[in-house]
Amino acid sequence: MENSKVHITIFYCSQQGEKVHQILAGLDGSGGGKFRRIPLPCSGKMEIIHLTKALENGADGVALFGCPEGACRYLVGSSRARGRVAHAGRVLEEIGVGKDRLRRFVLGNQGSAETVQEMGEWVEKIRSFGAIGPSQMGNKKIKVVG
Repeated sequence: MENSKVHITIFYCSQQGEKVHQILAGLDGSGGGKFRRIPLPCSGKMEIIHLTKALENGADGVALFGCPEGACRYLVGSSRARGRVAHAGRVLEEIGVGKDRLRRFVLGNQGSAETVQEMGEWVEKIRSFGAIGPSQMGNKKIKVVG
């Protein structure tokens, strides 16, 4: 996967849409990734199956952008998102894909330059893993319970 674009699916809270747009615009010059953006009413609306299905459907990595805990307009959305990403990470470890292909970014008061740098480093990490091969996902369907 050297010198090729990684495919990243990005789910994000619609309240953070402008910040996500700025972050991805900051990465556009790097040529490091091809980003598929999927808005959500809240990051807490993300279900584990959406995260794993994105990988099954060809994403090399999946990112979830959301609000800080305590700042979610739906009150518990951010904490739900944290728990779901952690659970999905355990599922990915169990099947041998690796939890690092999944990342949650909390968009608070930090500058977008810091988040652009974090995102860029994560994209490079995903690139170093290479594509998810048949030995990792194959024709297996991920069954998420709970």
